[in-house]
Amino acid sequence: MTDKRYQVFISATYLDLREERGVLLQALPTLSCLPTTVEAHAQSLSTMVNIRRRIDESDYYILLVGSRYGSLMPSGVSYTHMEYVYAATKQKPMIVLMHEAPEIRAAELQEQQIEGKLKFSDFRKVLLREQANNIVYWRDATDLAIVLRNAIPTLVRKHHAVGWVRVGHNSASAELEKQCAALKKRVQELEQEREKWLAASAASSNDGLAKGEDIFDIPYRCKAYAGGNCQDVNAKTSLSWNELLVSFGPHLLQPQTEDFMAAKINERIQRNALAEVQRDYPKTHAVVEVQVTPMCFNTVKMQFRTLGFIQRANRDNDQRMWWQLTALGERNLANVMNVRRTTSRPIA
Repeated sequence: MTDKRYQVFISATYLDLREERGVLLQALPTLSCLPTTVEAHAQSLSTMVNIRRRIDESDYYILLVGSRYGSLMPSGVSYTHMEYVYAATKQKPMIVLMHEAPEIRAAELQEQQIEGKLKFSDFRKVLLREQANNIVYWRDATDLAIVLRNAIPTLVRKHHAVGWVRVGHNSASAELEKQCAALKKRVQELEQEREKWLAASAASSNDGLAKGEDIFDIPYRCKAYAGGNCQDVNAKTSLSWNELLVSFGPHLLQPQTEDFMAAKINERIQRNALAEVQRDYPKTHAVVEVQVTPMCFNTVKMQFRTLGFIQRANRDNDQRMWWQLTALGERNLANVMNVRRTTSRPIA
């Protein structure tokens, strides 16, 4: 059985669809697709040349339409509109993900000028006329993953594409091996782009999340020794998010495995474990094999990821999960660990 993946170019405006584009970048790889896009449009000829090359290389084209017409080229046509025209001219199989009621979206997500509103309205009319059979409607970001799960398989069935095929062990095709190497590199690049997007998105939207000196209760299991006997016990400790960050953060300046990260948290919990266990088991004289519960560790991991402090790291031919600090995580770690200068004492 072949493992085929398809390259998909995502065309979308920037300011009003940041969250939605992130959803596509996360969902498409789960559907055997490799998303590619242009994050922001610089107004230059080279940008459009690069866009056309990426569209040419892609198997399919997705146009995500929200409530803006988008950044304009010198000609007055938006980059998004021009991308669509080029893809249509090249007869790229496409899906148009169109917001069902753009007028109800927040005011800041809509065109602010009358000219922009008119151009956006005209663009929607063009799409409704030219792509009526390819339009799929959505209402909010949570819809998109569900919409894609239905739309992508239909698109692939209707329009067979070459895609990228993983080479089997018995294949002698040097060309396929070359394609696989390029595919693997591209997957890593896309995963890095996704992690950067997640970190950037988290940095601007995490005000409601616990962090810093906020306290978090951490359940764990350990072995307690008392009077020559050993028993498994459940216990709980409380640490601030800064304490948790310091426990593993310095080691994640370079990529480390998920197990390593958990081990460092366990080492931090170990410091207080004896006193905590003795509250319920007063005769305990030693505590070993401290292990944070899997559910709690996953909560800690996802919290720091959502805060934008850590991101996935790729390691060739290694199926384990690897993590490292983001630039934001490094700054926060430095703020917590740096020694502040005190007022100098007068020289006698």
